[in-house]
Parts: sequence; structure tokens; C-alpha cells
Amino acid sequence: MKLIVTVALIVVASIFATHASAQVYFKEPMDFAGTGCGTGSYTFSGNGTDTLSILFSAYDAADPAGNAASGLQHSACSFAVPIHVPAGYQISTLNADWRGYADGSIEFSREYFVVGRLGSPKTTNPSGNFTEQDQSMRISSCAKDGEKDIILRINSSVQATGSNSYIVIDSVDQSLVLNLQLEKCRSPLPSIFKLLL
Repeated sequence: MKLIVTVALIVVASIFATHASAQVYFKEPMDFAGTGCGTGSYTFSGNGTDTLSILFSAYDAADPAGNAASGLQHSACSFAVPIHVPAGYQISTLNADWRGYADGSIEFSREYFVVGRLGSPKTTNPSGNFTEQDQSMRISSCAKDGEKDIILRINSSVQATGSNSYIVIDSVDQSLVLNLQLEKCRSPLPSIFKLLL
């Protein structure tokens, strides 16, 4: 009898965790700014799902600058992505795959952060047709008082650092990697204890 009760509890817990996971999703990106993502130079898909794709048409840099669609040797794009989180939970991890092409001496930089938390800048030097993977990034922020949107901010830039160099970003696919058991927010101290501190 004890075994049956234990199994039933595990099944109920799994159903609850899966239900919470289904409520975490990307919303429409906002606040695009920068020379690499001007109005009309990007599209996105995946609103309301756990995978968001952003396609760029003029996010590049070259030396000489005239060889780039942007006409620049250094180009940048910053944008914000709201992520919906249910009350009492926080996101586990985030993955991002940037795709493009690079030739010569170039730099590709990006940083991910939420308001009030420092990001972790990353710079790489890809070559040829590339996919730069930023994996298992933690962007936890608790939704304590009700469902809310966590605003993930992404700063990125590309630069041609040597002559006859070129880099272009074609797309970035971001996906939430959600464990079956989402991390629960810590319960705040009762008000009586706050008075004693």
C-alpha cells in the first residue's frame, strides 16, 4: 500500500511541474536599437512558445566598410525580450544559438542580463559558416507576487578588426531549457520576523 501511495505522489508532482513549465514562454521582442537592427531589418517568430527566432538582414561589418550591407566596420544590436513566468517560479536556464558567416579578422561580442543583475560578456572570433552557442545561461528572477514578465536584455556587436574581413549575423535562436521541476522561489520571511531583524 505504501508503494502505491508513493507512486501516486510522484505522478501528481510531475503533472504539476509540467503544467508550470508550459506557462513559461517568450513574448514579442521589443526595443530593438543599433546599427545592425534598424527598422525593417529584422523579423522574429515564436511568440508564445519556448523558442524564439530572430532573423537579421543587415547585421554585418566589413573592412573596408563599403563591403558591408550596413556600410560599417563595427555594427551593434541591442534588444529586450519579455519572458513570461508563472507565480512562485523562476526560469532554469537559457540557451542561444547565433548563426552567420565570418572571414578574416573579426570579433563577435554579446551579453545577456536582466535588470538588477550583471551580465557575463562573451567575445569570440568565428570563422566560415558558424553557429556560436551560449549554453546553460542562468537568468533566474522570481515571480513572487503573481505572474510577470522577466525582461531579458541582450547586447551584441560585430566588428571587422583587420583588412579584407567580413562578418554577418543571419539569425539568433533562443530557447528556454526547462527542467520538469522548475525552481521555486524562496518564501519571504513572515512580517513578525522582519520586525525582529
